[in-house]
Amino acid sequence: MERVLSFSTFEQDAKENAGLVYWLSRPPEERIAEVERLRREYMNSVRGAGPEGLCRTLVLIERAELDS
Repeated sequence: MERVLSFSTFEQDAKENAGLVYWLSRPPEERIAEVERLRREYMNSVRGAGPEGLCRTLVLIERAELDS
């Protein structure tokens, strides 16, 4: 596999990546809120968790006493 390197300036990156320009223009609170929303969405879709976090299930099995 051939290693490929490319060089660019911040100005070039900003022109080529409109999403980056948008999010850098938003206030930090909004950016953090969006990261949190994406984290919850990931947890819901990939791990099947609810909005409060990971789901846990406890199953109790009662064993019958064996007569000796």
